[in-house]
Amino acid sequence: MHINGQMVFHNSTNYAYQSYLESALMYGAEAKNSTLTAAGYFHEPKVGDIKSPGFIARSNMVKKKGLVQVACNISIDLMNQPKVLINACNVKLTLYPNKSDFLIEGYNLGGTQLKLHVRDVYAIVNEFDLADGLANELELALQEHKNIQYPLISPQVRSFYIEANRLDAPANTVFTSKMPRRIFVGLVSADSYNGTYNTSPFNFQHFNLTDIHVDYCGQSVPARPFNLDFKSGKYIEPYIQLQESLGHARTNFTNNSISKEMFCSGGYTIFGFELSPIAQDHNLFELVRQTNVSIRLNFGEKTPAGGLYAIIYGEFDNLMNLSDLRVPFVPTVA
Repeated sequence: MHINGQMVFHNSTNYAYQSYLESALMYGAEAKNSTLTAAGYFHEPKVGDIKSPGFIARSNMVKKKGLVQVACNISIDLMNQPKVLINACNVKLTLYPNKSDFLIEGYNLGGTQLKLHVRDVYAIVNEFDLADGLANELELALQEHKNIQYPLISPQVRSFYIEANRLDAPANTVFTSKMPRRIFVGLVSADSYNGTYNTSPFNFQHFNLTDIHVDYCGQSVPARPFNLDFKSGKYIEPYIQLQESLGHARTNFTNNSISKEMFCSGGYTIFGFELSPIAQDHNLFELVRQTNVSIRLNFGEKTPAGGLYAIIYGEFDNLMNLSDLRVPFVPTVA
């Protein structure tokens, strides 16, 4: 995304994981069964299952002849904050689609090669027509202060490869600039990450993980090792920690419809870690803490052939500054 020729958002090849994790983790059953279906998202109790109601619903969308129309929210930090972008800002969105065998989930295809063809794309934008007096006051204030600020909660997605036949993954540094509010970590097979028709790229499995640590600012989270054993049913602690990091564990009003069974074997084995005391309050900002964030993993069995990819979703406090000449500046997150 560019504003007046300056880049303000870029998330490389992992945007699909950012959008999926936000939909799967941060929305409840009502939204998943209503609004998100317009985007082609259908909640399913088991990911990567040909008999899953979610897979069947998506298949039924494309079985009929003709075009399929979908609409979704764009997962860009500037588009998910309450302030309105001021006038005289030329916004340019550049979209890079994933390859078809990543996007399409199909079974028993034989040698059939399926392709996704996009016929038309357009953005729906809300435009506000201000009264002349208010528009003049805004412009005068901007000329006086020379700057307007947009507080953002900026998501960043990273990934790293774990080789086959390993019992551990030594500390992998994923963020090197400042401390995120919270992070979510999941593991997918290399085939799923690279894209094949008969696998779902969003099938997050446990792969017999026994422990996972996040190291930052000289601290480790969790402070006490998990000592997991998924086959024996010992995984409740990270499940509760995931829901707590999302704000779902201590309330009767929100949930994400992910049960502990789905967390264990349904393709939703995603670990959540709160690194900031205000991780869930998007109205507050914390002082910037410069640090490296690394992740360590241990497995009870050797990692499978082909290896794994760890997907890391991190949320950061950020601030976009827009000058009176409409030149944007957004600090980068490394």
